[in-house]
Amino acid sequence: MASIKVYGGAGEIGGNKIHLKTEDTSLFLDFGRSFGGEKQYYDNPYLTPRDPEQLQELGLLPDISSLYKNDEEPEIDGVMITHPHLDHWGYCCYLDNDIPLYCGETTKDMILNYEYSGSCAPSKKYYIGNLTKSKGRKVYRDFQTFRTGDKIEFDDLSIEPIHVDHSIPGAYAYIIHTPKETIAYTGDYRLHGPRSDLTEDFIYRAKSAEIDTLITEATNIVGADTRTEKDVRKDLTQIIGETNGLVITNFNNRDIDRLRTAYKAAKINGRKLVISTKQAFLLQEITKDKHLDIFDITNDNILVFSKNRKRTQAWEQEIHEKTKTYNGKELNKIQEQTVLVASYYDMNEIMKINPQPGSTFISSQSEAFDEEGEIQHKRLLNWCEHMGLPQYQAHASGHIGPCQLKNTIKQIQPKKLIPVHTERPNQLKKYISNLKCKIKTPKQTKK
Repeated sequence: MASIKVYGGAGEIGGNKIHLKTEDTSLFLDFGRSFGGEKQYYDNPYLTPRDPEQLQELGLLPDISSLYKNDEEPEIDGVMITHPHLDHWGYCCYLDNDIPLYCGETTKDMILNYEYSGSCAPSKKYYIGNLTKSKGRKVYRDFQTFRTGDKIEFDDLSIEPIHVDHSIPGAYAYIIHTPKETIAYTGDYRLHGPRSDLTEDFIYRAKSAEIDTLITEATNIVGADTRTEKDVRKDLTQIIGETNGLVITNFNNRDIDRLRTAYKAAKINGRKLVISTKQAFLLQEITKDKHLDIFDITNDNILVFSKNRKRTQAWEQEIHEKTKTYNGKELNKIQEQTVLVASYYDMNEIMKINPQPGSTFISSQSEAFDEEGEIQHKRLLNWCEHMGLPQYQAHASGHIGPCQLKNTIKQIQPKKLIPVHTERPNQLKKYISNLKCKIKTPKQTKK
């Protein structure tokens, strides 16, 4: 039987690092950054990890020396990245350069886009990619890309990547065929998003594959939200239509479904969507993918908001050369014609716009789930109060809900279930205890 060890994602949301080992093959399923674990020791940006040895000592990275940049021969055949959220790939920067990264084409593009506009690595030594004005784009890792329908072959196992719906493009689940068992790993997925058909396809294929072990996320066992992306679009359209000043909305800048939703809601109301230079840089990359239905930054209904900087980085310069950008004073004059995508970290710039009476703030992301998030949320409320901005909430989760998850497990009928990416695995264990599968609650492994 294959050995499965969970080095990250056990009893925590994100940070997935799952080691799969057969007689002849050794792989990691994701190699994500543990944000919750880091917060116990670090205070970004004032105190941050500097090298993998520190993270190993703290139990945040696997204590396997051959994984990292040293003189040892890597014992790992590769990392199978499910999607481009940092909590699934963010620690890949520490891995030995000879370890290939397997991922979907969109995931590769989004990882490199992240690196080009601000690396996840603590220093140049650990860069996955880099973009400079003098040398252009550089990639320092071996990316092996795939799409649904491909099969990745290793010595004694094969992997079928199958698309799923999530709050970021390019998300995949895996069906893994080993000599003695078949394993499925969901990554992050949902059934209430705009492409639920992708997830349904995975469930159908997993059921047909007769899965022995299912490794699934269970993020939303607590605090599940039943709203869909269609609900969010309806809410945004109505709120924008009832607002006679500036509309500000915030969401994860890599949530392309939400960006598309905001664009459509703004357009219906005769407004232009204002995005950041970083969002524009991302769109410039992924609009090349014909499989993604997304607008171009030169679209007449798109404006690009640029912060006043004395120096611009290479990625910012690309955007300035491609399209006109607007500063706060310029947006002040067209408030009733725009919907601005911004966040808590943009509040200094929003003060320059000086939202007129009747303006509105729409929070379109998950509510705070820890003390640090609560503190930031209170600060955001203080900013909104100072500027006279009422706050609405309009969000749909990127993760599967409890009832849908239980039904998915029931359909796939695995012999064994390993829940990851959840803070409450025992709650899930009791919730699905009437299903005919053995439930193994994982414990975090260090060695």
